[in-house]
Amino acid sequence: MAIYDEFYGFSASPFALNPDPRFLFLSERHREALAGLIHAVEDAKGFAVLAGEVGTGKTTLIHSLLTELGDRARSALLFNPGVTRHELYLHLLNEMKLAPEDSVLACMQSLQRFLLEQFRVGMRVVVILDEAHALSPEILEEVRLLSNFETSQSKLLQVLLVGQPELMERLRSPSLRQLRQRIALRLELGPLRFDETVSYVRSRIAAAGVGSDLFLPAAYEEIYRLSGGIPRLINVICDNALVTGFARDQQRIAAKLIHLAGRDLDLQPVVRLSLWQRLRGPHRSLATADDGAAVANSRLRTLEAAK
Repeated sequence: MAIYDEFYGFSASPFALNPDPRFLFLSERHREALAGLIHAVEDAKGFAVLAGEVGTGKTTLIHSLLTELGDRARSALLFNPGVTRHELYLHLLNEMKLAPEDSVLACMQSLQRFLLEQFRVGMRVVVILDEAHALSPEILEEVRLLSNFETSQSKLLQVLLVGQPELMERLRSPSLRQLRQRIALRLELGPLRFDETVSYVRSRIAAAGVGSDLFLPAAYEEIYRLSGGIPRLINVICDNALVTGFARDQQRIAAKLIHLAGRDLDLQPVVRLSLWQRLRGPHRSLATADDGAAVANSRLRTLEAAK
């Protein structure tokens, strides 16, 4: 809980950095990416890539994918790109609740038996490799070999490579052409637009139990200018502004508090708003509890459509 939650009436901290599914917000790109990932897993495409700058919501999207797949899939997540070949397989076995093996070959044999068992009962198995842009060439080659787990009809293992935009550059390397040829789907996440930034902030406030808008119109302009539409930066800026607002006993957050938050975080404006955006943007209409419910319903419809 944040120190300002009771002051503003929040039932949960709206701008915490952990990927809480209660605060899921799907921009147009996020909706397309989530639908694509679900399709890749359910249709057993084998390999998919998700790339995006730091803070654009890749981890949140991964958790959304796993939540959506539910008990239709078994999953393994790897967040440490510095593993050896043996450590990679030991981690996969551990994630699948299988006993460790003494050699890479024994690990592969155990994993293959497990994958065949899951295939027979109609269960998908997904491996998600985060920070994949930092994987060594040796591990990327081992990742390619994971595609050899297959039957004549289907891939037994679905692999999702997640990383920063450098991942796309690495995959263009001639030395990785065999891995690149196995990738069935490439997706990229970018910053939110201004209107999406406004909806993002309002949806998180509504999900935290507050039906009215806490941010004044000019505050949204400053949030967007300082964050560039990067969700993680939006969270950090809004959280700092709410702390300052609490300390100053201010129930509404003005642009000045956002500016102070940006100064404390050593942020500089990264985008400019047009006159039309400033005068006619969505921030000029106040949010209501009904707006928050509409955002939540929209998220549910998106997830249903992606199935």
